[in-house]
Amino acid sequence: MNKKQLLKLIESLNLQSSEFTILSSGALVLRDILECAGDLDIAVTDKGLKELNDRFILKQKENGWYIVTDKIECVASDMKNKREKIGKYYVQDINDYLEYLNKSTREKDVLRIPIVEKYIEMRK
Repeated sequence: MNKKQLLKLIESLNLQSSEFTILSSGALVLRDILECAGDLDIAVTDKGLKELNDRFILKQKENGWYIVTDKIECVASDMKNKREKIGKYYVQDINDYLEYLNKSTREKDVLRIPIVEKYIEMRK
């Protein structure tokens, strides 16, 4: 989904922006690093998780994440010290995301490393 579609999906959550942080490819799309994301991964506060659970039927996965919809997954984490604001939403800190990518062995993550490094270098 492109940036416009992603923003519409984020709005559909009907959560205060302080209660969640956009992770992974969604954060890259909001930064205009990637053109599209396959889904939306978010970290939510305990309050945000409760609100989502009140509106959706959350299904917990074995890895601790929750399936919100077929396009949205979340994990309980406030991310307070690992996020930055882009527009009106909080997104995962780019250096924190790069650290995650460097530890990952998934091909799509490995391919993102030079893209994220270039973005970080351009911000200096």
